[in-house]
Order: sequence, then structure tokens, then C-alpha cells
Amino acid sequence: MMLAYPLRSRLVGSLLVMAALVLSDAAAARNLEDTRVARGECETLAHAHEVRSLLPASVFHDWEKAGVEAAGMVKSWASEPPGLAWTRLQLSMHVKHKVSPTRAARGLALMHVAMRDAALAAKTCGHDVALAQSMAAAHVLGYLFNAEERSFDRIVFELAARYRGHARDRPDDASARALSLGYEIGRQLVAHGDSDGAQHGWNGVRLQWYGEERYYGPGSWEPTPPYFYFPPSEPFAPLWRTWMPVDHDAIRPVPPRYGSPAYLKDLQEVIDVQRALTPEQLAIAKFWVDGHGSVTPPGHWNQIALDALAGRGAVDARRTLDMFADLNMAMADAFIVTWAVKYRYWTVRPITAARQLLGVELKPAILTPPFPGYVSGHAATSGAAARVLGHYLPDRAAVFDAQAEQAAMSRLYGGIHFRHDNEDGLALGRRLATAVIERAAPPTASAEHTESQQQGQ
Repeated sequence: MMLAYPLRSRLVGSLLVMAALVLSDAAAARNLEDTRVARGECETLAHAHEVRSLLPASVFHDWEKAGVEAAGMVKSWASEPPGLAWTRLQLSMHVKHKVSPTRAARGLALMHVAMRDAALAAKTCGHDVALAQSMAAAHVLGYLFNAEERSFDRIVFELAARYRGHARDRPDDASARALSLGYEIGRQLVAHGDSDGAQHGWNGVRLQWYGEERYYGPGSWEPTPPYFYFPPSEPFAPLWRTWMPVDHDAIRPVPPRYGSPAYLKDLQEVIDVQRALTPEQLAIAKFWVDGHGSVTPPGHWNQIALDALAGRGAVDARRTLDMFADLNMAMADAFIVTWAVKYRYWTVRPITAARQLLGVELKPAILTPPFPGYVSGHAATSGAAARVLGHYLPDRAAVFDAQAEQAAMSRLYGGIHFRHDNEDGLALGRRLATAVIERAAPPTASAEHTESQQQGQ
């Protein structure tokens, strides 16, 4: 017997914690109508966990705060798909815990794929979609932010109580089935996270690691002022598993040769822009900086997506699930591939090149990040995000593309990237988005069409 709901992620059978569950091949399922769950698997999902045993029991748990959060979510469900409240909550965690951009992109993809898959399975099995995807989201968020001590689980139990009208510690049968299903889907996505390579890190023992198989010739990266951070950020991110198949050799762009006429032209442009930076250019650089303690660059694009939906009235819950899952898978892949390019070439930042080649002490408008330059992560992520959003909201595709181009240029205005970093990054991100879009369900006739907007049932 087979559970076959349309995952566009590349989860493999070894990730599944229940032998009866076998996920469909991503390319085989293109519409939600492809969903097929045998009755036996529905029952297995619904009874996989004794839900009351999942109730947080510590005396330190702040149920009052969870109740306030849950009340706000239930209220929002009256006017928007239930997953959007969880998106906002995750963005607030980025700010609170000062998450790095690469980790933020990974986490956003994990949570939104979990919500999408839980909702599809719950819909097929006839269980409460909103509660199932909420439990899946809560379990993934607990994995990503373990310092929160199961606060997300508390929110879900408060949600179920307020939404279904039962006691918090005594969920009715309908709630229990939905929460069990959502918890199991969340566990599967956590298993994916545990095996995606992101746990591999540098422990500081072998400093010479940065001298093995890397470029050390003219134009190679070095720590930058004023803080000279070392080691560079996330050097193992190129080893993380992408959501879509990626042929790195086939799509890897090539930077201009260090000191070549093309390179010097772009370097001089950065210097000239910094010397004559306008207030508008500075404002653009700061708007897109998304630095430490912000929602992060991928979080910024999730906020753009939230804002775009807010102005459309009723929106389709089903397409919203797909849009956010595809958006965040595309950005996660863009970060991984961008970091693979960065650590292939180890290129210097403009502040270093200006001093080495022209004897100019460049003073960038924003802080230079502590890792190699080519290609721009902002540009690649923005290029990917804009194309996915444009696929789902085609009437705003031109607006999204313009925002992506502005985000890319913001790095030149900030003095931390060359034009070739930005242009090649945009092209790379757009190319990666194509792989996600090609596996996405074709757009419906109207992005505003509503199919039971709250429940998706």
C-alpha cells in the first residue's frame, strides 16, 4: 500500500520513519488531484501518535503567551489561509534569534514544505487541514529553534482548543487525528533536515582547512575591515543537499579575470558610485541590507509575498501552500548553489580589490559580509524568488522582477559587490527557479479564486 501525495521535495524513502509510508516521485505529481492515499495509510497517519502524550507538561511553559498567539492565529484564519500566520511567526524568530541568511532559507523551506505536505495529506484523508499543517509547522519550528522549549507545541494545543472548542489537554477525536497526522509529517521533514548536510560545520581545530584545495592567487578572498571576521561564513553550505536536482558544473557562472579590463571597469564603477552616492541609492542599499537581527533576505521575500497576498482579498489556500513551498525551496537552492560558486572561486570584495589594484581606500556604505563575493547571494535569491512569485501571481511578475533587480543593485550601491556579481547572480537564481516552476502545478485561471480559503477542503 502506498501513500502518494505530491511532494515536490526530493525526500527519499530512507527518511521516512514509518515503513508503510512511501512518498511519490516529485516529477510524477503535478496537481493536487494526483493525491491518492489508501485508507490504511490515512488511519496509520491519524493514529501514529497518542496526541495527549505530545502535550508540553513542564511548569516553565508559558501557556498564557501561547494562548495570545493562538487567539491571533484563529482570528486571522477567518480572512486568510492558515499557513500565513506561521510564516509570520517564523520571520519573527529570525529577528529574535538573529538567524543567518543561509540557515533562514533552509528553515523556511523545511517548514513550508511540511505545511504543504501535511495539508495535502489531511485533505485527502478527510482530516482538519488547518490543524494538521499547524502541527507540522510547529514541529519543524521546534527543531529549528530548540531554545524556544516547545513553545510552538503549546501554540498548537491552544489553537486546537480555541478552534475546536475542547479542553486544551483533552483534544476531541477530530483534533487528535489531524494533530497526529501533522506531527508525523513534521517528523519526516525534520528527518530530511537531519540528513541534508547542514549539520556539517567547522570546529576551529583545523584552521588549515581553508588552505586545502582553494585558490590563493591574485584576487583571492581575505577578511575585510572593519572587523576582519574569520573564518568565512558557511564554507560547508556547498555540500548541503538541494531540493531540486542541480548540475553544479553545468550552471556555474565564471567571473571576469582579476585585473582584466572588464574587472577594472566594474571596480571603478563601485568606487565612483560610492564617491557620489545619492540619498536614494543609500536608502535602497539599507532597505535591502537584511543584516544581523533582521528577517533575513529570504525572509524579506516571504514578507513581499505576504504583502502581495494582503492586497488581493480572498486567496486560494491551495495555491498559497504551493507558492510558499516553491518560493522557499527555490531560495534555499539558490543559497546552496551561490555558496558553491563563492567557495569555488574565493573572489575578493571591492574593498580589497580597490586597495590592491588601484591604491584606493574604499569606504562601503554598508558592512562587507565575511565571505567571498562572486556571485551575489542577494541577487541570486531575489532572482529565484521573483520568478516563482511571478509564476503564481502573473499580474505582478514585472513588479517582482523589478524588485529583484533593485535588490541586486542595492549591493553595488552598498559598495560590497561588483556589477558582474549582481548580474550573474540574478541570472543564476532565475535559472534555479525554472527547475522549481517546471515541477509546479500550472497556474489556475485566477489567482484570486477561492476554494474553501480557510480549510482548503
